[in-house]
Amino acid sequence: MGVAVEEPETGTEQPGQARWRRTAATALPSLASLLVCLTLAAIVFARNWASPASKTIGPGGGDGALLMWFLQWTPYALEHGANPLFTTHINVPDGVNVMWNTSLLLPGLLLAPITTTFGPVLTFNLLLALALALSAWCAAIAFRRYVRSPVAALLGGLVYGFSPYMVAQSLGHLQLTLVFLVPLLLLTLDEILVRQRWRPLAAGAVLGLLAACQIFIGEEVLAFTAIIGLAQLLLLMVLFPRHVPSRVGYALLAFAAAAVVFAAITAWPLAFQLTGPQHVSGDLHVAENAATDLYGLVVPNRVQAIAPDAAVRLSSRFPGNHAEVNGYLGIPLVLILVVTAVRWWRTRVVRVTALLLLVPLILSMGTRLHVGGHRTDIPLPWAAIDSLPLLENAGANRFMLLATLFAGLLLALFADRARDWATAPKLVALVMVGAALLALVPRVPRGGVQVQVPTFFTGRDVHRIPDGSVALLAPYPSPRNAAPMFWQAMADLRFRMPGGYFVGPDPSGKPRYGSNSRRLSGVMAKIRSGWRAPKLGPELRAELAGDLVYWQVSTVVIGPMERQATMVSFFTALLGRRPSQVGGVWVWWDVRPEELRRIDTMRVREPVM
Repeated sequence: MGVAVEEPETGTEQPGQARWRRTAATALPSLASLLVCLTLAAIVFARNWASPASKTIGPGGGDGALLMWFLQWTPYALEHGANPLFTTHINVPDGVNVMWNTSLLLPGLLLAPITTTFGPVLTFNLLLALALALSAWCAAIAFRRYVRSPVAALLGGLVYGFSPYMVAQSLGHLQLTLVFLVPLLLLTLDEILVRQRWRPLAAGAVLGLLAACQIFIGEEVLAFTAIIGLAQLLLLMVLFPRHVPSRVGYALLAFAAAAVVFAAITAWPLAFQLTGPQHVSGDLHVAENAATDLYGLVVPNRVQAIAPDAAVRLSSRFPGNHAEVNGYLGIPLVLILVVTAVRWWRTRVVRVTALLLLVPLILSMGTRLHVGGHRTDIPLPWAAIDSLPLLENAGANRFMLLATLFAGLLLALFADRARDWATAPKLVALVMVGAALLALVPRVPRGGVQVQVPTFFTGRDVHRIPDGSVALLAPYPSPRNAAPMFWQAMADLRFRMPGGYFVGPDPSGKPRYGSNSRRLSGVMAKIRSGWRAPKLGPELRAELAGDLVYWQVSTVVIGPMERQATMVSFFTALLGRRPSQVGGVWVWWDVRPEELRRIDTMRVREPVM
């Protein structure tokens, strides 16, 4: 396995000077690599930086709004002494188990000062850029164990950190792009299984700490990394059985230390997730909708800067939405992977890396092979493990994260070894590497969408809502429109509200997105989608008033939405009085739903819109 070559010390140097020179020789290239990665990440999201506290990738009402809500939740919970693993600020009165959701607890904690000072939009934008930059940089650091050239390591790191997977998932899935710990986890595992130069307890403690940190960033990523780590262990045992007896003692001691550290940090959060209030059990995703198409490896999609119209039309038929079609590697990179594997197959690091690349690549293709957008009847290995506990809610296509990591290492190995070639083949290798990187260049810049939040939620008027009371917002917060969650976050979570975009249990305990439906939430959804407001007879009025009592609503707020006039008229009739118009919203203050049950028939003039 290739390692960095240290220069011999000269006889005139003092030991301290020699150590400083070696440290500088290692640190300076790493710092230069970090600067490159940060610069490239800034370019990718250049449009956000014109106004980083109010422009982003486009929160709309989807995943961006959801993640910014959770980034606001963590500092709020810590400041108010609340349990950060459970919240009733959404889905009143049942609440939400935070551990079952993409809550970004660790990033939210580390960046809490920024969030409380500048708001969740700036924090979200910082994490978008840092996700790509730190992931590429950490991969480059890991690759330095196997290649001599820091430039080659950096090129491989860029393949990982700025891969089509990363760029596509950055549309809002921060939990899937903050993956800078993954290369370090596998590097530490390599130390435990192969090198064994650290003390076993120290190596195990580092592994346990890194795994615990990843739990509080994205559990799905840790689960996938653990599967590949297990594959690495089994692969090494099969390929090098003679080395097992001499290394098993060290490895067992290190894994025991890792288990102790991991359990000490995560035992309570994981127990709360699995047995605490609002925990779920069962399958949330449809496996066939999250798979890498075979053609997707070489057919570019709309994420790439170089993507002919014919290729985009073909890739649009691949399974998954535009954030999940992330299997592209490109023909030049595929050629490099094949050449590297064939030419240096007898080299241990190449052989192991090439075989490990195939594991996540095949797993990412789901339960059945997809070719050109068509699902075949050819079964694939993911079908055997898709139903395992905790994996049943994972998206198979996201294994491409690990595939791009090993692809990056193979490219780094290729570039590093090509340095020793003669001029002509070296130039050919340089062209191949350049073509591989060019094919992966994303369409930039991204972001720059102005966030939309009524001034009511960022001004003084929102403080008229009693702190901690329940406000019913329209549109009703749901997976189809999480904008009200974003408005609530921008109001510093002053109020609680029914509904939301989250994972929780349905009445049977199986997972579902959003809250369990009630009559009033159903009426609000129908009005927003174009239905007429229902006539409020005594029975319906009593049932809708009962929902307001169940939610303990004291304020009703209607914000910008489709069919706003109809929604305002409906609540005017339901509540028996006209609202106030303030800060871009319509508000009914001091709602007393228990009194509505005594109202039989009311005629109230509709407000002037």
